[in-house]
Amino acid sequence: MFYSILIAIKMNKYSRRASVEEKKNIKNAYLYVVLSIAAIGFLIFLGLPTLIKFAGFLGDLGKSNKPVDITDITPPAPPQFDSIPEYTNNEKLEIAGTSENGAVVTITANGDSSEVVANSDGRFSFLFNLNKGDNTIEAKAKDTAGNESTKTKIIKIIFDNTEPSLENLSPSDGLSFYGSGQRQLVIKGNTNEKVNLLINERVVSVKDDKTFSYATTLSEGVNSFEIKATDMAGNETKSSFSVNFTP
Repeated sequence: MFYSILIAIKMNKYSRRASVEEKKNIKNAYLYVVLSIAAIGFLIFLGLPTLIKFAGFLGDLGKSNKPVDITDITPPAPPQFDSIPEYTNNEKLEIAGTSENGAVVTITANGDSSEVVANSDGRFSFLFNLNKGDNTIEAKAKDTAGNESTKTKIIKIIFDNTEPSLENLSPSDGLSFYGSGQRQLVIKGNTNEKVNLLINERVVSVKDDKTFSYATTLSEGVNSFEIKATDMAGNETKSSFSVNFTP
């Protein structure tokens, strides 16, 4: 009888212990489910944008040797171009400037984009093939953490490799002038565009209608003149003539 009671007591203790263990397992399972849901929510609302951003600049890691700081959320400043001419007569133009060192600089020229990486000094350069006439260029930078700068302002470059013209020049080459009444000579003409004009290395103004005139006093004998017109892109046209003067 006593032995039976002892066995019943032990069975009762075992049953209570199993019940406690079962409750603990249920509690752990519930906690696991809650944590799993929380982890999924974090990934969707917080972690996924970070992963997307990270994937966006993974390709840039092969282009730059600068260590990556994934805690950096500050965008770099826009790239700064060196002096760029408004007009040029060169078909190819090297565009250079500065940005954050290691940054990938995206240069958009006439709608086509190319990427260059700023070196350890923050310098970058790009060879630009110009179209005849108007060309546009702008740039932005992306640092090694994937932060992008705002774009630079659009810069306009005019490619012109056509020489200006000198038209309706007077007097004609080889003319002769006599006496004091013809000693004062006026050289006249016009151009087809805005130019800087020199006659025998003296600056001559060109009017808005592209005409010019220059008065000079003739010396006895042969008087030679050179007219040189240089447009905004650096293209030059020259014309020479001589006249004779007898007092």
